[in-house]
Amino acid sequence: MSISNPSSKPSWESKINWTQLISVFAMGLTMFGFDLDPDLQERLAVSISSLAAAVTIVWRTWFTN
Repeated sequence: MSISNPSSKPSWESKINWTQLISVFAMGLTMFGFDLDPDLQERLAVSISSLAAAVTIVWRTWFTN
C-alpha cells in the first residue's frame, strides 16, 4: 500500500510553505534584526504569527489547488 499522492506538487510550490517561511523570517527580523522597543517587538511578533495562521487557514480552506 502506497500513501504517496501522485498529484501532489513539490514543497517549494506550496503557498502555505511560503507563508510560513515569510512569517518566520519576518518574526526573526522583528526580534533580532531591528532595535525596537521590547513592547513593540512583542506586539509585532504576535501580530505576524496571528496573521500567518489566518492566511494559512484561508489557503487550506479556499485555495487548495
